[in-house]
Amino acid sequence: MIKWIIIFVIGLIVLGYLGFDIRKAVESPVAQTNLEYAKEAVSYVWTKYLAKPVKYVFNEIFIKYIWKPAIENLNNAVKNKDNEEVRI
Repeated sequence: MIKWIIIFVIGLIVLGYLGFDIRKAVESPVAQTNLEYAKEAVSYVWTKYLAKPVKYVFNEIFIKYIWKPAIENLNNAVKNKDNEEVRI
């Protein structure tokens, strides 16, 4: 993760050194139109194809079979630790 942040910062420095103004590029009307189109495309794909399967996997599989058992095991471990006698 940190590697990618460093690479990104170095890329920004190189672009600045070459005279490329990122702010002007992003704020241009063409870039704004492209960003809006990408936003609409991602929103469409999410609502049309991905939302239901992702929500199903999260709620019916992850929560039921991973999250709840993990929380129960942690609670049981804490209770068992509290009930143990301290031995010296």
